[in-house]
Amino acid sequence: MKTTTILAQEEFLSQIVKKEMSLFEATKKRSNNLEKLFHALITINPKSVEPVRACSATGLFVTKLRNRLNDESVL
Repeated sequence: MKTTTILAQEEFLSQIVKKEMSLFEATKKRSNNLEKLFHALITINPKSVEPVRACSATGLFVTKLRNRLNDESVL
């Protein structure tokens, strides 16, 4: 069971990601935060255990509600 603090942090991060993605959709330019996320995701070595962890971590950013992080919007 998640604590109230963790749930509050997840909600806060969710709001930040929504704002970042809205800004990107409006301007077609990645903010510093999206740029860092982009570079972190494209540097994953697909031949190690790390990709599994990284893909699991992307669940924090890409959910059914925030599924606009596709190839066209990331590149």
